Amino acid sequence: MRVITPRKVEIKVRRPNGETETVIHPKIDYMTDGLFRQINQAMEKAGRGQMTSYRNIEAVVEMEDSDYQGRCERCGDSLDTRTAYNQKEWSRFGGKKVQVIAHYCDRCHKVLANVGLGEATELEQRASRVQSYEPTTKQD
Repeated sequence: MRVITPRKVEIKVRRPNGETETVIHPKIDYMTDGLFRQINQAMEKAGRGQMTSYRNIEAVVEMEDSDYQGRCERCGDSLDTRTAYNQKEWSRFGGKKVQVIAHYCDRCHKVLANVGLGEATELEQRASRVQSYEPTTKQD
């Protein structure tokens, strides 16, 4: 991956003389609301004006073929992630559940798709035991 334009933060500042200008921050490349409040308080103390808003601008990158090389989650064969079968799965990361994309080669995809075909599942067994609303006894 080759970075064409790095990410940056665009800030709107209202200066003490009432003039509003848009500035690209020279050091910070990503801003959060907490950081925005801290910088805003420091600017007001220094008498340099007040920040009114910010906008995070994402980097522009050029992807190379090597960036799309991956491995099958089941067998480990190398594959191209642009054309491989993928599905979203849940994984644990840092004590939290996060959604990840798992890539599979054609052979493993066929195996995984056929797992459980023709088997009676617990849901199907419960569905067959649903009681009818018809009374089982005749009332006199």
